[in-house]
Amino acid sequence: MVRAETNSPPADLANKVYVVTGANSGIGFAAAENFASRGAALAIVCRSAERGTAALNAIRGKTNNTNINLFVADFTSLGSVVRVAQEINHSYDEIHVLCNNAGGANAGRTVTKDGFEKTFEANHLAGFLLTNLLMPKLLLAAAHDSARVVFTSSLGHKNSPLDFDDLNLEKDYSTLRAYGRSKLMNLLNAREIHKRYGDQGVIASSFHPGAVRTSIWKKGGILAAMLGIVMWPFMWSIKRGSDTFIWLASSNDEAALNANGNYFFDRRQVSIAPFATDEAAERLWRVSEELVQPFLESQSTAS
Repeated sequence: MVRAETNSPPADLANKVYVVTGANSGIGFAAAENFASRGAALAIVCRSAERGTAALNAIRGKTNNTNINLFVADFTSLGSVVRVAQEINHSYDEIHVLCNNAGGANAGRTVTKDGFEKTFEANHLAGFLLTNLLMPKLLLAAAHDSARVVFTSSLGHKNSPLDFDDLNLEKDYSTLRAYGRSKLMNLLNAREIHKRYGDQGVIASSFHPGAVRTSIWKKGGILAAMLGIVMWPFMWSIKRGSDTFIWLASSNDEAALNANGNYFFDRRQVSIAPFATDEAAERLWRVSEELVQPFLESQSTAS
């Protein structure tokens, strides 16, 4: 397929609120900087206060946009996600775009204090919970304009079907399996959000950024690090890897505005794994709701 070309100018994002998770480096930082340079009010969500502050200052310095706030959250703690959602909801009347970009790879199987396998929680459950907690503000924006939810997925989703009897990967754990499954979950979330909220003006999508020169290759163990070294000269730059991300989150092109929960690469809709079905998306949503229900209830109690 040929990439969809466009001559439309970058959209002016003044008076738009963008929330970007995992914004202190890589494609998250590149996208956040782009949105800020075009006038968006920007909320960056980072795990480290130190690295987040450095990113905040760098974006402000490069864009002269002072309407940027840092929110710190540990996505291996759902309680931390609830807290940061409360802070974001308190700070903004509406949210126009939520970019669920935070995530990573883990060399070995680790269980969080919440009792979930680390990749499953950090890459899926945290973003799922954050999206649900911010949805009222997204719907407010969608009521008179539109709102978007964009997930950073991966081609790796095609190698990692879900096992609903072992979402915590207690059997046959591997870095690639855990990461690929979490990226499949991101893709499925976008499909289900379109089904549930598309008719209310929420535009959902997911994308594969390509093999990008980022630090994630160093975090998946020896094999991932070696693969990263071998592939490094052939990988995409961060700028190129963030292009589809930025396009889905901000373009007024017809294809972006009608993403309809679909999965994209290089600004075009591409095929997904045969097991990435609507039925799987609906089931994953229901199971995830059950798993995060105590945290959703704690938000309701706090409100």
